[in-house]
Amino acid sequence: MMKIQKLTLIAILTSLALVISIIESFIPSIGIPGVKLGLANIIILVTLYELGIIEAIFVNVFRVILTGLIRGTIFSMGFLMSFIGAILSIGIMILFYLLIKKFSIIGVSVIGAIFHVFGQIIVAMFFLGTGYVFYYLPIISISAIITGIFVGIISQLIIKTGIIKKQREKYNF
Repeated sequence: MMKIQKLTLIAILTSLALVISIIESFIPSIGIPGVKLGLANIIILVTLYELGIIEAIFVNVFRVILTGLIRGTIFSMGFLMSFIGAILSIGIMILFYLLIKKFSIIGVSVIGAIFHVFGQIIVAMFFLGTGYVFYYLPIISISAIITGIFVGIISQLIIKTGIIKKQREKYNF
C-alpha cells in the first residue's frame, strides 16, 4: 500500500509536469517545426531516478493524458504523437536506466528524447499515410540530442539538490 505522503509527492510531480507541458505548448517551435524543449521530461527523469520506475511511468502517462484533456486535444494526431512518443521514451529510458548502467542521466535523457521523436514520426507516418515523414527523423533527432542534453543536465542538478531524497527520508518511503 502506498503511503499518503508518497502519493502526494507523485501528485505534485504530475501536476508540475502537467503545468510545464501546458506552458511549453504555448511556446512556438524553436526554428524547426514540431521541436519543443521537452522540459516536462525533467520531472520524469527526476521521478525515475529518485522514486522509481512505476512512479515515473505514472507521472509520464498521466501528464500526457491530462494535458490532452485540458487542451482539448485528446485523441487528436498531436495527442497520439505525444502519447506514443512518451511511451517509447519512458520505455527506453527505463531500459537504459536498469540494464545499461554505464549511461549517465544525461545519456538516458538523450536516448529518451530520440525515441520520443521516433515515436512521433511513426504516428505521423501512420496518420499521413506516407513514409516520406521518416526523412524528417535525422533533422529532428539532432534537436532531440541537444534538448536531451539540456534536460539531462537540469535533471542531474535537481537530483543533486536532494529535494526529493529529503522528502523520502522525512516520510520514510
